[in-house]
Amino acid sequence: MLQNNAGETTTEADELRLAAELSRSFASSDNVDATVRIALGNVMQLLKVEAGSLFLVDEAAGDLVCRASLGPNSIEGLRVPAGHGIVGRSVSEDRIEAVEDVSRDAGFFANADATSGFVTRSILCAPMKVGKKAIGAVEVLNKQNGHPFDLRDRDMLQVMGNAAALAIANARLADQLVEQERIKRELELASEIQKSLLPPADPDLPIQGINRPIREVSGDFYDYFTLPDGVIAFCLGDVSGKGMNAALLMAKTAALFRCLGKTIRAPARLLSILNREICETTSRGMFVTMLAGLYDPASGLLRFSNAGHLPPIVRKPCAGFRSFEASAPPLGILRDIAFPEETVRLENEMFLVFSDGVTEYRYGDKEELGPEGIDMLLNLSEGKPLGERLEDILKELNSGGWRAKDDITLLAIDDSLAGQIWRRVPSIASAESRSDFLFGLTIPAEADRLKLMRPVLAAAGKAAGFSDVEVADLELAATEAAENIILHAYGQGQRGDITLAVHRLEDGLMLRIRDFAPKVDQAKIHPRPLDEVRPGGLGTHFIRAVMDDANFIPLPDGEGNLLELVKRRKKD
Repeated sequence: MLQNNAGETTTEADELRLAAELSRSFASSDNVDATVRIALGNVMQLLKVEAGSLFLVDEAAGDLVCRASLGPNSIEGLRVPAGHGIVGRSVSEDRIEAVEDVSRDAGFFANADATSGFVTRSILCAPMKVGKKAIGAVEVLNKQNGHPFDLRDRDMLQVMGNAAALAIANARLADQLVEQERIKRELELASEIQKSLLPPADPDLPIQGINRPIREVSGDFYDYFTLPDGVIAFCLGDVSGKGMNAALLMAKTAALFRCLGKTIRAPARLLSILNREICETTSRGMFVTMLAGLYDPASGLLRFSNAGHLPPIVRKPCAGFRSFEASAPPLGILRDIAFPEETVRLENEMFLVFSDGVTEYRYGDKEELGPEGIDMLLNLSEGKPLGERLEDILKELNSGGWRAKDDITLLAIDDSLAGQIWRRVPSIASAESRSDFLFGLTIPAEADRLKLMRPVLAAAGKAAGFSDVEVADLELAATEAAENIILHAYGQGQRGDITLAVHRLEDGLMLRIRDFAPKVDQAKIHPRPLDEVRPGGLGTHFIRAVMDDANFIPLPDGEGNLLELVKRRKKD
């Protein structure tokens, strides 16, 4: 039988029942701070002491930190260096410490009393462990009856300390589960946002893409959109690293591409601007491999620039492929760098860009898919819609024992599909309409590219009912205007684009020829004297002679120059 301070007696069964009830109450909260307070209060109630403290190990610093303090004066927040004081000794030596008179113990951490103003006479301290890991200690101070702590007190504190340790571990686990659930919801939202950044599939376009993240969020991205003249701007990129940092840089780069790609018609220049921005704002070590380009479905002309990405391939069905190695580093490594530009004329071929998650698909421990495997799988799906062919690649791999190591992204341009959709100038021109847009063409502002304008102008002129002489005049006037752009608008050594838009009128054709050079002063544009003969000197005299109308159309500042030419059929 035991006697408490009021003279009442309690049995061992009563104490065990109370201990069990108090232990159950430890688990009544799934919050760590609430749990340690409940644990400490129950221990003090059971052992009938004047004060108590519960310390937890700060895993980062190694100190013991008082997380709960009950009694006349609080020491909550007090830090005790590892191994110091009676509480530190109890944890480091993994044993109960019972000190009857702290004034005789050199290890007593007197700062606690100095901080709180409480007078400690005796201490009983028990370490708290989960498995083999020490998580802290619980100590009680000064029995209320003035007696020293006995063996039963030691046993009860150890039992309560173990129960408190389990309760704290459970509360920490609950906190972790809540945090994991929050992170999961945020990742799901981030994944949805990433998906919304991808372009919607359009079966009428000769370009399609596919993206499959290996985790919740992806560091890969692709995008494409059609410009007003029918040219398709596209890109595919792969951000270094994994997780949220890579996803955020992916979103930033994709947004910059969509914004700048609508006005910058030179892939190399676009990558240079993106590179400077990423170098200035990205954390050290992060970079982006990226390929960006322009594809003209009307001519099959494709221009692209590659910043450290995998070589794209151009393939003919069942006839192999050729690839184009990158000669510039990824974005975000060197700030001031010129990116080279490649030009390809697709002849019913496929242009394919992919991330290393596709080529590094593994079968077993050694064999990788590589571009040869992609080409082989595409040969198996000839005749299907382009989007289905890309999906079939992944289905074949996932069902064949191959394993993915990284995000998977593919972007394909099938020029044979463009021939079905865009290259119908005669049939379009015969449609009933007062003024219809027929097609657009974008070419680099280079003299040797002007020949690309002639065949499409010839087809449009014949469909509009022009004679051979009128068709020849139409071609010469348009190429002369484009040559003037190269020589005078862009000037020596400058690079840029020229766009040609052809519209059908009821009685002829309208051509709109645009550049993206600085705005020219139209008041200073004068025809040269007719008696001055030199190469390329037909100039505005010839243009105005063979066209019915020739006028500059005002554009907003910084938008370039637009020349509108009208050619009408001669009346019988």
